[in-house]
Amino acid sequence: MRKTRPDPATSTSLRALPSMRALGAFATAARLGSFSKAGTELGMTQSAVSHQIRMLEEHLGQPLFNRLHRNAVLTDAGRDLEITLRDCFDRLELGLKRLEQYRKPNQLILYTRGPFAQRWLLPRLPRLRARHPELDLWLFSTDQPVDMARGEIHLAILPQAAAGHSRETQGIETRSLFGDLLMPVCAPVLAQKPKPLRQPADLLTRPLLHDERREDWTRWFAAQGSRAAVPAQGYNFGDSGALLQAAVEGLGVALGSLLLAAGDLEAGRLVTPLPAAIAADQDWCVTVNAEAAAKPNIQRFLKWLDEEALLTRAWLADRAEVLPATAARKGK
Repeated sequence: MRKTRPDPATSTSLRALPSMRALGAFATAARLGSFSKAGTELGMTQSAVSHQIRMLEEHLGQPLFNRLHRNAVLTDAGRDLEITLRDCFDRLELGLKRLEQYRKPNQLILYTRGPFAQRWLLPRLPRLRARHPELDLWLFSTDQPVDMARGEIHLAILPQAAAGHSRETQGIETRSLFGDLLMPVCAPVLAQKPKPLRQPADLLTRPLLHDERREDWTRWFAAQGSRAAVPAQGYNFGDSGALLQAAVEGLGVALGSLLLAAGDLEAGRLVTPLPAAIAADQDWCVTVNAEAAAKPNIQRFLKWLDEEALLTRAWLADRAEVLPATAARKGK
């Protein structure tokens, strides 16, 4: 049988780590403050616990405990290591619990962005549960990229450049669900004081809130034929949910996603002082892993998602007047 040679970098890194037995003995003794109590919990003798911790101290080249008559008190280095191990073990426990999700027969693993999950998806999930109570949705909401082709994620809903009705590459299929509109939004009081916002130039009398990744305000003013210099001052946000919440708090006027601001608009926490919107430069698209696409639970979810997308497109069409330049880009 051919033997696989270990990766040198990986094997060297693992060899540099202390033994898990020693780390476990240390973590237990640190939590209980006693080698004797740690031995009782771990099914070891006190001397065995002491031996493991002594080996760990020799490995690290410094003491981790001050041995007192009845208690073991952590040194500064010991406290640092205890905090590190507590975090590592907590993450390991969480990771092992997550593995149970893969055993569920109707598991559906969906990846999306946090603000979209909170502001668009979660308010609609009661309708999904009412129709398909058998589905077990596992929702990832993170900004970290994932490799859909590996099959660990069944579906993803992410903003992407529009590329026609659908496309399929490398074992995944992507299609557009709906676009989005960007429109000035602010707290009701900010729309009226010190004077009502009636035209684009009036916005320059208010603090503007910016998305740090885009020049949306410049594009919005340009779409209305305004050459006004957009002030660089104002709060910047890398998270669209935080941007909208800042507008709710009255910190300024945001050029916000109508899709994500819908709940705040309907509740009256935000208003749209001017009727002009521009189309977002990306659509929200669903990406499906090809191997998962044929599963009945995935098909049921996609059918529900398409129905919700249809309602969303109708809501967006009724909500705002799209400027001619952006309407042309969308082919409407």
